[in-house]
Parts: sequence; structure tokens; C-alpha cells
Amino acid sequence: MRGLLQLFAAYGGFLAFFLLEATSLVLIVQYNHRQKDIFNNSWGLLTAAAEKQVDNITEYWGLKARVLDLQARNIKLMEERDNARYSTAVYRDSLQADSTAPMFTFIAANVVSNSIISANNSLRLDRGAADGVKPHMGVISSDEGLVGIVRETAEHYCRVMSLLHSQSRIKASIRRNGYFGTLAWNGGDPMRMQLEAIPKHAEVAVGDTIQTSGYSQIFPKGILIGKVESAKLGPGENFYTITVKLFNDLSKVQYVYIVDNLMRDEHEELDRAEDE
Repeated sequence: MRGLLQLFAAYGGFLAFFLLEATSLVLIVQYNHRQKDIFNNSWGLLTAAAEKQVDNITEYWGLKARVLDLQARNIKLMEERDNARYSTAVYRDSLQADSTAPMFTFIAANVVSNSIISANNSLRLDRGAADGVKPHMGVISSDEGLVGIVRETAEHYCRVMSLLHSQSRIKASIRRNGYFGTLAWNGGDPMRMQLEAIPKHAEVAVGDTIQTSGYSQIFPKGILIGKVESAKLGPGENFYTITVKLFNDLSKVQYVYIVDNLMRDEHEELDRAEDE
């Protein structure tokens, strides 16, 4: 009781003022039609704004749930494709049917930062070491275009070297005939890259589809990259100068999948043995 009296003594003046102001406002609104209309209109606007905000929050969480569900479905479909599986069937006495094992799996992630205007662009994703992400894992977009390669990981985030990076080198091939080379970015247009080391005896045509070759252990074979926009062979040159227009617009990528090669340790073990 004493505490209540002390509180009233300290803030009684303010409480009395607030009470009188509220009473005055009620009387003004109650007995003046114009003020009553203004109050009702303002209250309606305030209520509508609050309801809209609640609807936006509800829609956001509903959309987020749908995105997560779609990502899970996409992962399941990608993991069932032939280029994400390893064939265990061998020719001995007979060929075993349906003998495959998982080789690639995928981790869904969201892009939290991105750059495309420097010579060495990168992205940051909201998945890290705690989610099983490791350096040298590939990253593809939600429509299965190439994005880049993981360079560094923190517990909950990772940094990705974008395709649009001066050090980016991706093994790629011409889908029609299998000739392969290295895809690089020489700066400038973020929608165009260069396919290097395609020999002059290869048949290259404008419009040819470029895909991942499968010769690295980072990306599955057959992921679409772009189309040949121009292919030039200068006098005395042994390799084409090829410009590839990308299918994937890296300036608007939001949802991605980190590619995990389940047989990566075996390949690294062989690489170490070769270097000895």
C-alpha cells in the first residue's frame, strides 16, 4: 500500500493530466459530429494499416514455408538424377540392373550478400560449417545455373567465390560434341564468360550449349551454363576464342544449393597419392 501511495505521489500529476485529457477527448468526440467523423476515419485508417502489417507478416512466414518446401522437393529431384548418382554396376558375368548409389547431395541456402561489379566478386550464404558446408563445394542457383565455389566457412555462414571472379576456373564442355575447356571471366559484362582451350579442330557453332563437363569433383556433369555467342579462330592460332552468354543472371540470384560430393574424400586421397 505504501509503495502504491509513493507511486501516486511521484506520478500522480501526470496520471491526472492523462486522465483529464482522455476524458476531454471522449467528450469532444462524443458530442461533436465533425470530430466524431474525423476520429472514426482516423481510427479506421489506423486499424487498416495494422491489419495490413499483420497480413504482411503472415504472408511472409507463409511464403518462407513454401520456399523451404520447394527447396526440399528440388533437392529430392536433383539427387535422383543420373548425374548425381554413382553407377555400381560392372560388366563381369552380367550387368546388374538399377545399381546406383548417391554421389552428390545438396544443401539449400539463401544469399545474404552479393556483388557483381568488381574484378573479384563474391557471395555470402546463410549456411556454414554447422550445416556441413566445407570449402571447395560448388554452388548452383535455384534454376540450376552455376553460381560459384565455397572459399571460406564460419559456423553459420560461408563465403562463395562467384563465377564473376578473376580466379574462377570451371571445367566446361560443348554439349553437342563433348569437347571441353575452361570457363573463365575476364571482367566486364556479368552475363558473358570465355571458354578457353577448345582446340581448332573441334567443331564450334554459335548457339551451342555449354555445360559442366563432370571432370572436376565440384559440380555434377551436365549442369547448363550458357550458349556460345561467338567463336573466333585467328590466323595461326590453335585454340578458339569463345564467348559464352550465361543462362544464369547472377545479379538477381536469391536461393541456391550447395553441392556436396559424397565421394570427395576418395578423390582427394588419390590426388595426394599422385603428388607424392
